Amino acid sequence: MSPVIVLLLLIATASAALAHVLWGRRLIQLPIFLLAAFAGCLVAYASALRLPLPLFTPAGVPVLEAVLAAWILLIVASRLRV
Repeated sequence: MSPVIVLLLLIATASAALAHVLWGRRLIQLPIFLLAAFAGCLVAYASALRLPLPLFTPAGVPVLEAVLAAWILLIVASRLRV
């Protein structure tokens, strides 16, 4: 497995787990949070979103931007009544 995919999955899983601890009410929300977080990470990586800061990018993954995009989509997903 590519290091990029592993890193994106780790970021998405950690973000989704924290979002479920903060906002989750039912177990069915966890897979939805996982999908939303992974989509946010993937959008940040695929669109090459970069902040004008010289930050560390392991395996070419912009970690801060991926986390921010994941949390934006997690906030949207948490507001949906599922």
